Amino acid sequence: MTSTANYIDALPYVDRQIDEPGVRTQVEKLIAAEMKRMPKPKDASTLYPDIDLFKDNELILQELERVRKGKPMDPLDLTRYQLQPPSSTEDSSATSSTTIPAAISGVSEQLPAGHDLWLQAVSNANAQLEHQDQRLLNLELLSKYGPNSWNIHNYQLEYELSQLQQQLEASRQRVLDLNKLRKRDQTEAGQTLARLEHQWAERVSASLQVNVAAASLQMELDQLKAYEARLRAELGLDKEEQLAKPV
Repeated sequence: MTSTANYIDALPYVDRQIDEPGVRTQVEKLIAAEMKRMPKPKDASTLYPDIDLFKDNELILQELERVRKGKPMDPLDLTRYQLQPPSSTEDSSATSSTTIPAAISGVSEQLPAGHDLWLQAVSNANAQLEHQDQRLLNLELLSKYGPNSWNIHNYQLEYELSQLQQQLEASRQRVLDLNKLRKRDQTEAGQTLARLEHQWAERVSASLQVNVAAASLQMELDQLKAYEARLRAELGLDKEEQLAKPV
């Protein structure tokens, strides 16, 4: 059975070697050297193919081109919101005759030159009047139903805010509990490692003492054997033993 657990040998709550003088600089040098060996990331512009967006919408394409070139947006045309009669110059320059729309006059008849500009001004005035009527209607609806709608909307926003704050607080508490658990586990692991390291040091020390004692005994034994051999040579015991052996 293959285990998929990830074993991490770093104990940041226990290992504080990074605070020792010169260790942080050495670590940063190792990281910089490792990053130099890593392949450089590709340019972001080459990661994805070009996508032709909004190719069927000419207006959006023109606006995107304007933004790409950094040109400012065209100002709004406010002349349609103005109620100005035709000037005398425009009146005299109009030479063609026009027909009054039935929606304005109720009948269709031919008018002398220049009256088409007045008809356009009247049509613009009617449009402005209808726009003002719509604004008044919207203001009346807003004054009647707006406060309640805004109160409900604010209540919904406050409820969503409270829910998000609760989720945030719960997430912070989970992170805090996880860090406490990590600190507790790592502290216990650090104590266990310290105890095992102390036991290992005691065992190594005892083993060294045994080795030193064995070496001392071996040296003393060698000295005794050499002393015995020298005494035998001085007393001639070796020759007597050789003569005493049967042929």
